[in-house]
Amino acid sequence: MRVDDALSSFRHFMRALQVERARRGADPWSDCPMTMPQLRALSLIAADHEGLSSRALAVRLGVGASAVTPLVDRLVEHGVVRRHEDPHDRRIARLYATESGNAALDRMLAGQGDLLRDALSALSSDQLAQVTSAFDVLRAALGDIQSTATQGNEA
Repeated sequence: MRVDDALSSFRHFMRALQVERARRGADPWSDCPMTMPQLRALSLIAADHEGLSSRALAVRLGVGASAVTPLVDRLVEHGVVRRHEDPHDRRIARLYATESGNAALDRMLAGQGDLLRDALSALSSDQLAQVTSAFDVLRAALGDIQSTATQGNEA
């Protein structure tokens, strides 16, 4: 099997998932109070467990530092991000996703309702074990990619 075949299967799955969400009226995007740039910023902040500086966020978003301040202000107002003073440099505020922020991202990924749970519940025990194993393999591969990238950045 080729990587392109796996990607095609994944796209078909995601399309079917979105169609069923729409049929059920469970579109997670419709109830989200954040804009797409805010969601993108939140996902970058949540991915960095050591706290992301505003400057680093600006670089990752590809925008100027002045554009990040109002964006982060809105995220803080929504209660999905908190600022915390850097313990080594008080001039820097580290950005962290709050529990509410992580929950919002989870809702965006999983969708509202139990659609994925319903689909998984329809599988046999063997099929469920296959899916679980595939998720574990993919998560491990992402971990390997992240480790390699981190090692490359330290060199």
